[in-house]
Amino acid sequence: MSIVARAKNIILKPTDEWNVIADEPATVGGLFTGYAMILAAIPLAADIIFTGALGINVASLGGMDGGAMELGFGAIAAMAVVGYVFSLITLFVMSFLVNAVSPSFNGKSDMVQSAKLMTYASTPTWVAGLVGWIPILGGLISFAAIAYVVYLIYLGLQPVLGVPKEKVAGFTVVIVLLYVVLSVIISGILIGIAFSTLFGSGMMGGALSGA
Repeated sequence: MSIVARAKNIILKPTDEWNVIADEPATVGGLFTGYAMILAAIPLAADIIFTGALGINVASLGGMDGGAMELGFGAIAAMAVVGYVFSLITLFVMSFLVNAVSPSFNGKSDMVQSAKLMTYASTPTWVAGLVGWIPILGGLISFAAIAYVVYLIYLGLQPVLGVPKEKVAGFTVVIVLLYVVLSVIISGILIGIAFSTLFGSGMMGGALSGA
């Protein structure tokens, strides 16, 4: 099945598609290289093209004087690439955590199945990256996409991991909580990288020019 067809089916008719996905042969590596890495590049490309090259919704940081320091194309592109890499890391870690927790909800302990669940359920957020750069509207669509991801996880837990129906809701809540905690950790790392890169290079340049 093509990537486009899979993305379309998981969004428009998820119940039927999860049943198909559950029985498909797959590998974790194949899920990443053949699907996740490709679709996750959508928001990466959108950020670089629309925010970086065209300057739409340009990212900025508040300065000490209350003004704003606009980020250049290179910085925006670099941050987009770093975000792309960390999104894939987050996906792998979430797959690992779901696999580890699944037996507690009487589900399968199967890394491939867990990776299927988290990879295909993430589809709406990647597709939403097409319009994520649009001020206000992009944010609303991105928020709706995240909510739909939760719904897809809820629908996929039983067919993909064999979680009993009565435990699906509880497992879904646990997955959301795990994602929130992991996102906070990842966001902290990304912010640290951004500040160290921007201000570290700025201070270095100032020291060299002002010496």
